[in-house]
Amino acid sequence: MSDPDAAGTVDGVEIRIVLDRLDPPEGRLQVTSGAGRAPDGMSEVPFAGWLGLLRALYLVTGSN
Repeated sequence: MSDPDAAGTVDGVEIRIVLDRLDPPEGRLQVTSGAGRAPDGMSEVPFAGWLGLLRALYLVTGSN
């Protein structure tokens, strides 16, 4: 079990990738309410292209 006071620790995160287009990838990431990491309270983070997908994942996971 992880330490609830540790910085950067998240338990039970669910991130769904919804693709609107496959090549190049375009769509959005849906973050569950338990994740609590989407910027500005957004439940979806849009992306376009492979780099956009990586940036969206970076935002959602709260990487600094």
